[in-house]
Amino acid sequence: MKLTNATEQALAIMALLSTQEKDVPVSSIAIYQKLSVSSSYIRKLLRKLVVSNIIEGVSGNNGGFYIKKDLSEITLLNIVEAIEEPFHSFPKIGVLERAFSDFTEIAQTGDKQIADCFAKADRKWNEELGRITVKDILSDVFREYCEIPHRNWNDFIEDEGSVQC
Repeated sequence: MKLTNATEQALAIMALLSTQEKDVPVSSIAIYQKLSVSSSYIRKLLRKLVVSNIIEGVSGNNGGFYIKKDLSEITLLNIVEAIEEPFHSFPKIGVLERAFSDFTEIAQTGDKQIADCFAKADRKWNEELGRITVKDILSDVFREYCEIPHRNWNDFIEDEGSVQC
């Protein structure tokens, strides 16, 4: 099982948005500069997070993105599924059934049993990621602080001309 690089990048986006000063959206320019990823790629990730109702965008000169929900309501599973879609670890493309076609009933039983094992593992994976919230992670990362520190990530934009969402 392997998630794509997009998942780590989406988690980095969430970390930026989670530590952004309140009531100030983070521009997509600040996001792609901080992550050192192309602006078109970041826009695709941001779009997936918006469509999943995790973040929201604001257009205009002072536009950007902010987290739509409370951090305690956003789980790792929400983020993974927004980027990767629901995860299924076993592809079940029929290789076992074809390989043992002369044992049709046994092949189907074996194929089903293996698929059930992976489905059980997927449920446990989903349960674990669904249990961990963004707030849990940030609280653990910043456990030595009284509260999660915030900054305006837009202040870190390198001059590239006009700022747009």
